[in-house]
This record gives sequence, structure tokens and C-alpha cells, in this order.
Amino acid sequence: MKRIAALLVPALLSGCAPLPPPPPAPYHAVGTEPFWNLLIDELDLTFTQPDAQPVRQPTPKVIIGIAGEIYQTPRINVNIVHGRCSDGMSDRVYPDKVQVNVDGRQFNGCGGL
Repeated sequence: MKRIAALLVPALLSGCAPLPPPPPAPYHAVGTEPFWNLLIDELDLTFTQPDAQPVRQPTPKVIIGIAGEIYQTPRINVNIVHGRCSDGMSDRVYPDKVQVNVDGRQFNGCGGL
């Protein structure tokens, strides 16, 4: 009986252990007025605007906030808030509101698809 319990307890506890997260997929965010685009992958945060040079920074360790994720680099800071967001230009609804600060300029938009 003790042998069965010794085998059963670890099996039951393993069901309670959190599963490792899947590999990170690229995260995409966009904004309008002015138009901008942000791509976060495992290597870089890349912020682009029409007619401007991209701003690229190595992807830092993510900070898990109360409402979403936060990324902080010397030139790009990103605050992702999980909550429905409309880009204001289409009927598309995104799962996240995104605030990006690039070289001291703030941009608001949507992301998550």
C-alpha cells in the first residue's frame, strides 16, 4: 500500500505543476495617427514608421504586470494592457491596448494579433 501511495502522490502533484509556456511567437502592434508598427520577437523590439528609420533594441526580459506585459529598453518602452482595443480606422478588434514610448515620444495603439 505504501508503494502505491509513493507512486500516486508524485503523479497527482505533477498534474498541479504549471506547464512551461509555449515558445514565444512574434507579437505585433499597430497604431494610427501617426501610423506605426511594433514587432516583438525573441531577439528584438522593432518600431517602424513610414519614411523613418526603424528603431531596434534587443528584447529585454519581460516584466509581468497586473494588466499585461512591460518591456523596457534604453530607447523603447512598451506597456501591453490586456483589454479589447479598436484601431479607430477599421472594424478590427484587437485583444490588447499598447502604449509605446520611443526616444521620448509616446504612441498609442492596439496589438496581439
